[in-house]
Order: sequence, then structure tokens, then C-alpha cells
Amino acid sequence: MKKIILGLIICLLCAVPAFCVEFMPKYKDNLKDCGIGLYFSEGAATVYEKPDENSKVIAKLSWDSDKVILNDMIMPPKNVFAVFIPSNALSGFIAVDEEGEYTKIIYNNAKQQTGWIKNAPDTKVYYWRQLFYKYGKTKGLYLFSDTPKDDRNLKLAPEEDSEISYEFIYPKYIRLQIIKGNWALV
Repeated sequence: MKKIILGLIICLLCAVPAFCVEFMPKYKDNLKDCGIGLYFSEGAATVYEKPDENSKVIAKLSWDSDKVILNDMIMPPKNVFAVFIPSNALSGFIAVDEEGEYTKIIYNNAKQQTGWIKNAPDTKVYYWRQLFYKYGKTKGLYLFSDTPKDDRNLKLAPEEDSEISYEFIYPKYIRLQIIKGNWALV
């Protein structure tokens, strides 16, 4: 399971759906080496220490198209969300875990603080593989702007030691065919 998650994170570090410039993270630094996907919510959230409404409230968040407030402090959206779409105040946290009707999220990227949010009826967790299949196959993918040079290689086979057929110098649009294990056929 750990290899699959690591593989999906590696895939994510190399490619993101092209139509989602505003929907998906733009920089890989917004994504940490954890998470099961993106948790989307609108407007406000209460973050609990444990997956229980009676547990300690560790953060209160509210946001709109102009600002993000974390515990009465105005924060840059990139410090709170992996995705922030000001035009409709939709925001996506990194989802780390799920338990019953709660999702554990990273609510402060800068400090790697996590907590639990009670799932609302209008929220949605998109797992990494779902994002790639749903949007990558129809809209294509592109490399992150800050992907390290060593991760910008297109290989001829799904093996670490296979021959490199192309090195991406700049962010580039690519067409996703399938994802299998830790590899994507593009």
C-alpha cells in the first residue's frame, strides 16, 4: 500500500490535469509526501483534534474570494490550502485520512498542522487516482512548474533504469493513456 501511495505521489509530482490550472495545485511544494487526495469544501470549516465533534477545536477557518482566515488571522491561501479558487471560494485541503464521517486534513501547509473536519453533504474527497483518470485522460496533464530536473524524464518503459526518451525543460502538456501501479503511460 505504501508503494502505491508513494507511486501516486511521484506521478502527482510529475503531472497534473491541464484544465485544472486553477483546480489543482500549481506547485509541488504545496503537496507534502502524504495524503490520500484533495478534500474540497466551501466557505468555512471547524477543525477538531480527533474525529469527534466533542473533541477539542484546534482551528476555525473561513474564506471567501478575498481572504482566508485561520483562527482570526489572515493567511495566504497557499499556507492553508493545496488548491484555492478565488472566483468561487472553492478550496481543497490535502486529505490525509478518513474515519467514518470525518476527514483528516492538513489545514496549515506552512506548519504541517493536521486535524479532523466533519464531512458536510456538499464536500467531496477526490482521491489522487480519481483526479488523474477523470481529468487527465480527457484534458491531459502537465508537469509542475517547480518539478526538479531529475523528475522531468519520459522513459521508454515503466522501470527506473529504462532509457530516457525525452527530457522536459519547461512545463509541458502531455496526454495520459493509463495509470498502472507507480507509472503513467503518456
